[in-house]
Amino acid sequence: TSTGLARRRLKLGAGVVATAAVAAAVADESLRRCIEFWLIVLPIYAQYLYVDRVSYPKEAASAAEREAAFGALHERYSPVIERATLRMRGFYLKAAQIMSMRDDFLPEAYLRWTRKLQNEAPVALTSQEAKRLVCEELKLGPAGVAEVFSEWVEEPIGTASIGQVFRAKLRGTGELVAVKVQMPGVEDLFRGDIRTLKFFTSFALPWAAENMNAIERMFESEFDYTLERRNLEVIRERLLPRWGRRVCVPKTFADFSTSKVLCMELLDGEKLVD
Repeated sequence: TSTGLARRRLKLGAGVVATAAVAAAVADESLRRCIEFWLIVLPIYAQYLYVDRVSYPKEAASAAEREAAFGALHERYSPVIERATLRMRGFYLKAAQIMSMRDDFLPEAYLRWTRKLQNEAPVALTSQEAKRLVCEELKLGPAGVAEVFSEWVEEPIGTASIGQVFRAKLRGTGELVAVKVQMPGVEDLFRGDIRTLKFFTSFALPWAAENMNAIERMFESEFDYTLERRNLEVIRERLLPRWGRRVCVPKTFADFSTSKVLCMELLDGEKLVD
């Protein structure tokens, strides 16, 4: 009948729409990451909320009981959050690094692995990928990075949430330099991650919501290495005339830097976390 045909067409149309929606979710990396975040975090948040409001509410449980209950949750879910953070990277990795800088932000179970991320972030950009990006940004010829650098150490000397740093030597002067390379597409991922976390903190961690707004503003210029290079030069101009014997500020090389690549003097020294 015409009614049955209409129903079949309606079901077929709904199926097409659902398929298209799934395809769009897969194609849109920010949306895919948002969905993954909620699939991981919501069940964990529900467990914490249940312990806080039902199992061991402040009105009926002692401080020791609540501490033990939450301690068990921390030990159970800290490895889950760690694996998710290392897999997803993006702003989630940066947030873990930021929160690990103070002992009063996170429980010890989380601090154990977030502290390591300050100088042991997992490598996400291979040396070959980094060299390809440098070639594209500096518009190098067939010789590749060898056109500019006589040496390039394959193992990165530093890994952060938005880029990696490689040790190299300038072909023209023989100076040792640190080449900071931004991972492709990382800015879009960060902005999507921040939107997700802002929404989460708005109801789950109200005290952190305003901090998220401040962090978002801070990252407005984080992805522009040209601005970072100019800031370094301003610092050099202000500090070195008076404090040059006691303070070292790396000089930068504008000819080998762009908004995604920063080439600067390599300075040996101890890491701040040490």
